[in-house]
Amino acid sequence: MKLHGWGRYPVVDSTVFSPATAAAVVEVIQQEGQGEMIPRGLGRSYGDSSLASNVLQTTQMDHFLSFDDASGELCCSAGLSLAEILDSFVPRGWFLPVTPGTRFVTIGGAIASDVHGKNHHRDGSFSEHISTMKVATVSDGLVACSRQQFPELFHATCGGMGLTGVILEATLNLKPIRSSTIQETTIKAANLEEAVALLDDNHSAQYSVAWIDCLSTCLLYTSDAADD
Repeated sequence: MKLHGWGRYPVVDSTVFSPATAAAVVEVIQQEGQGEMIPRGLGRSYGDSSLASNVLQTTQMDHFLSFDDASGELCCSAGLSLAEILDSFVPRGWFLPVTPGTRFVTIGGAIASDVHGKNHHRDGSFSEHISTMKVATVSDGLVACSRQQFPELFHATCGGMGLTGVILEATLNLKPIRSSTIQETTIKAANLEEAVALLDDNHSAQYSVAWIDCLSTCLLYTSDAADD
């Protein structure tokens, strides 16, 4: 089938595999993965990063596996989307530690791209909140890894763009919230220099972002979570 990424270019003819279990993933990559193959989630990455002649689609593996409502620890399949997590847990008082510009990405894609959010200056990127993963590899099959167990595979997979193997499961900690809304402060800046200074001045804000209108002014938006 023809596949493309977020920018709709390039368009590639790919053979797509859609395994539904960890064992099936290992079988596919060990049989087919010696050549050109890449994992793919919801296709929101830029350029050709999830495109190849053989593509392993992960979206059939989209299950919640466990949740600790005391600590907020969530274990889930890597094909689960951020949207599904938010829809399920925001009403229960929990939020993702990092959210990128779209919620229509998978957990595996968020780790592989090590996405960042508007709280990057305080909380870092997505992978910093992952404690353990299960990765299917061509050489070793299914490997459970963390910062302590097989740390080289763990760190290479975070931001590894799917080149180390196929992420099958991940464990992360959600953050508690008291409301689904945030309190926002909008500050107008006269120029880019002032906008950068305002970002520094508001470093303590939970979320911050600057938008620049080259025909008008620069606006700085900072937001603090309602529960802060």
